[in-house]
Amino acid sequence: MKIIRTFALVEDSLYSVMYGNEVQHEFDRLFDTWNDAEYLEEFFVEQREDLERPFWDHISVEQAVLKTKRDARILENKIIQIAETGKTDRNQTLSCLFKPLHNEPDCLDPFEKSKVYGLIRPSWLRIYAVRLDTNLFLISGGAIKLTKKMDKPHLQKELKKLETTRIFCKVNFDVALGYFETE
Repeated sequence: MKIIRTFALVEDSLYSVMYGNEVQHEFDRLFDTWNDAEYLEEFFVEQREDLERPFWDHISVEQAVLKTKRDARILENKIIQIAETGKTDRNQTLSCLFKPLHNEPDCLDPFEKSKVYGLIRPSWLRIYAVRLDTNLFLISGGAIKLTKKMDKPHLQKELKKLETTRIFCKVNFDVALGYFETE
């Protein structure tokens, strides 16, 4: 998996990677997927056992599709809004939305692996990114996470993409910001 390009979603604030095997950058791919009723229905049918756990209140596949689409729409708008606001208001930055992937206090990595949850609680939507600064994030991917652990194949894939993006930023830090392009 190789990063071939980055795209500015909000200049100087929010970027998304595109991998060599994809036709869209990750931000667009995620929200297109999370708004595709056919894809979602197929996904939730395959993951029905996890979806029917008490934590998710035994939600039906049809309800899960509707919830995902609604949560995705709200999350997409909120991320863009905060990315813009964070350029001038240090009290409302992307760091207010994105949290460290692992809860390890006192371990501020300059290329911290981060995640943001969907906004309709409880939410199974996750977007993964590398934090470069308080209001500067590079999105590596995302997933629907129905389990406590990251043990499903589609979640393992997202962890690999996140690590690939973190390494890309570390290796290319001196040129990383110049590497980011607008779509």
